[in-house]
Amino acid sequence: MQQQDEPPDDLPSVRLLAWLSLCALLLAAFIGVAVVLPAETDRDPTGLGRVLGIAEMGRIKVALANEAVAEVKEGARAKTSEATQLTGSRWRDSMTITLQPSQGIEVKMSMRTAETARYAWTTDGGEVYFNMHGEPPNPPKDYAAHRYGKGTSAAESGELVAAFDGVHGWFWRNRTEQPITITLRTGGEYLVLKELK
Repeated sequence: MQQQDEPPDDLPSVRLLAWLSLCALLLAAFIGVAVVLPAETDRDPTGLGRVLGIAEMGRIKVALANEAVAEVKEGARAKTSEATQLTGSRWRDSMTITLQPSQGIEVKMSMRTAETARYAWTTDGGEVYFNMHGEPPNPPKDYAAHRYGKGTSAAESGELVAAFDGVHGWFWRNRTEQPITITLRTGGEYLVLKELK
């Protein structure tokens, strides 16, 4: 006949096991928020991802996902571009904007790095202040826009080569006492042209 061993007295109590399980759950939640979230999604609510250097992984993953979406859109855009080439049109989009005195407006094209867009804009007579610039997606609050040029003119034309993925375009302000109408024509490589509100 075998003698059964009695359980040792140093086994943890149910209360201690519950406490340790709760601590493990809280630690897992903290690791998820402080480490996994910044590494996977570019969201860093605690700031620890930036300190540990893993937030950059999240930025890269988000950028790759955005590029994949852009490639799908690129296929659709290529079909549109082919149709434009067949019709021989230099311009893909045209927009007319009327600015009241002291009014400003911003118009941007969504572009990827090194894409080239053609543009030409004219006013119906008066000169407007313009600032041609670009911004990456979700820039930090203290981000200074990348400048392509600024000045005062009644017409400008040329090519814009995107320095990075993001939105690139113009801010115009009417500094005269009369309404001014701007006509913008664009063509080339960009996803969409839109007026920003």
